[in-house]
Amino acid sequence: MARSLESFAVAVALATTLAMSAPVHTHAQPQPPVPKLTVATASAHTAYSAIWIALDQKLFAKHGVDVELVNSNALSTGAAMIASGNVDLLATTVFLGIRIAAERKPLSIIMNLSNIDGRGNALVARPDVTSIEQLAAMGDRCKVNILPQGSATWAFYLYISEAYKLRCGTNTASTPQLAAAGFLSGHFEAALINPQEAYGAREAGKANILLDPLTMTKREAELAYPYHHPLSVLMGLRANLQSKKQAVIRFVAALKEATALMKTFTPQQFAETAGRLPDVFGSTPASVIKLQYQIQMIGIWEQPNDGRISEADWKDLVAAAPKGWGFSNFNFDAENTRYADIVDMSYLDAAK
Repeated sequence: MARSLESFAVAVALATTLAMSAPVHTHAQPQPPVPKLTVATASAHTAYSAIWIALDQKLFAKHGVDVELVNSNALSTGAAMIASGNVDLLATTVFLGIRIAAERKPLSIIMNLSNIDGRGNALVARPDVTSIEQLAAMGDRCKVNILPQGSATWAFYLYISEAYKLRCGTNTASTPQLAAAGFLSGHFEAALINPQEAYGAREAGKANILLDPLTMTKREAELAYPYHHPLSVLMGLRANLQSKKQAVIRFVAALKEATALMKTFTPQQFAETAGRLPDVFGSTPASVIKLQYQIQMIGIWEQPNDGRISEADWKDLVAAAPKGWGFSNFNFDAENTRYADIVDMSYLDAAK
């Protein structure tokens, strides 16, 4: 009897061992596809630093969203791209978003990427013009190259020309790169351009900077633009955002993490980031990128409240709109362009 029990125990142990060692056939569950978003930005500017850092640091993938940067120079084409649904998200000026919404394209602004004050652009002049007073003394015998109405440079030039009594004629270029290139071609006495182009032109000995955003006093900044409000924002068509809600929330969560990193980056670290994004920044010298990022870090484009846009921010924006941004007869209480209609902070709130 004892031997029978012993034999039975051995048999059970052997069967158990064989069962444990036998291959287990399971059917792997297919993984759901990673949601994808297409994105465009108005330009390769440090105002969109959170996007550049998120791309470089692979934060979009970390947060579970596949992001395709369709265009990083969509200043003149962004409105058509977003209105037609060719891109899901557009990073550009808040005023362009308002114009799109006014065309009865229900649009939501979901995050503030950077603010604006008068240190956002640089006024440059040809090498023989050494002061803004000399430019003013030319009367109408000068021409300034700027971006079109609806851009920060257009708004700045209106206030600058008034403050310094400039009577130069104006020419408009469709992109920041063309504004700088037109000036460098020698066809204009002056231009109002992005700091990165201004510093590059000065380093090449092709320009003097008459108003330098890196050294401007607070008073000079207020003369150039007497307001401080959100400018570069993230937006999309309302219905499209809602249909891709989870992907958009993940995108915003990645930007929030990138913003936290951005605040710790030195100009050198950001220049290294830009150097790893040649499709965005091209051959822009690291020294130029470092200078522009340095401007950002002194608080000009600081990110308030982690991307939030408040009703108080909107009121300051509305006050700035008529003169500087071509909204003299615009009704901000109309459908689709009221704060409650166009600003949607729910994606930001959900992006934990």
